[in-house]
Amino acid sequence: MPKEVGDIGFPIILHPRDADCAWVFPMDGTEVWPRTSPGGRPADYVTRTGGSSWQRQDGGLPKQHAWWTVKRQAMCADSHDPVGLYFGTTSGEIWMSSDEGEAWSRIAEHLPHVYSVTIA
Repeated sequence: MPKEVGDIGFPIILHPRDADCAWVFPMDGTEVWPRTSPGGRPADYVTRTGGSSWQRQDGGLPKQHAWWTVKRQAMCADSHDPVGLYFGTTSGEIWMSSDEGEAWSRIAEHLPHVYSVTIA
């Protein structure tokens, strides 16, 4: 991931058809505990170059004060074209993107901590 973001990201999701493409949801790796979105500004980062370069994707996500943790098993992808991405937060929300992370929408809220998200 970009140096300014750090190297801590619990979930990493691989594209189902493109070996050079993956998404990661980084967490603050400093003294902050529990691990939360860096600066309270959540985003996923995508690589389409096998990790050589990364792009921040935060369309539709809160711009501040979102101190989430996304657990290791709480992010997944479907096999649609384009790929759909899903993640759950320790603040009890589930988010989805139907366009490979370009735009996010909250699809559930007021849940207990979300520890796992799976697509059937």
